Amino acid sequence: MGCDLTKQTSVVISPEEAKEDGAEFSETQIDTIRSTWPLLSRDYIRVGLEVFMRIFNEIPSVRVLFDSFGITDIDNLEGHPLFREHAQKFMRVLEILVENLERPEAIQPHLVALGARHAAIDGYHPEYFRFYSKCLLEVWEKELGEEFISEVRDTWKEVIDFIVRCMAHGYHICTTDQLDNFVSETQHNSMNAKT
Repeated sequence: MGCDLTKQTSVVISPEEAKEDGAEFSETQIDTIRSTWPLLSRDYIRVGLEVFMRIFNEIPSVRVLFDSFGITDIDNLEGHPLFREHAQKFMRVLEILVENLERPEAIQPHLVALGARHAAIDGYHPEYFRFYSKCLLEVWEKELGEEFISEVRDTWKEVIDFIVRCMAHGYHICTTDQLDNFVSETQHNSMNAKT
């Protein structure tokens, strides 16, 4: 979930699909997210690593997905350069969404593509998205302390749920008959973007 959103990937999402994904945040929600984000992002990599450590503790089987990183000790993730980079990319995805809360449809195709890339990870299961959401909120609560009031929790949950819905949609696209449509739409959009 920390893949690079800056890569050129495009997915067509209709306005109806965007509305179905609840891709609208109120001014109050945007203010809540933007007022708490600086506290959550002040130690970008450490916080990202903490989320993954929670995920690994919650679902130990997920660790196998990171075998290529050569991780032997999850208690020492901060000392692992590849994983630090992954945690940084993970946090960057959140930052990009925070920057685009008025226009979530601008980042939605990238989140869908990110979910599609997770479908290509051998052994990745879509139910892992649910644990991502749970662990992220737990880390946010720890980081924000008494500022993590119910309004803040509910608002972040809605934002995280939006991310998870988009990524799950991308995962679903790549694991069903829609794969051919996804590939041709992506190629078509990439070609149009170059002209």
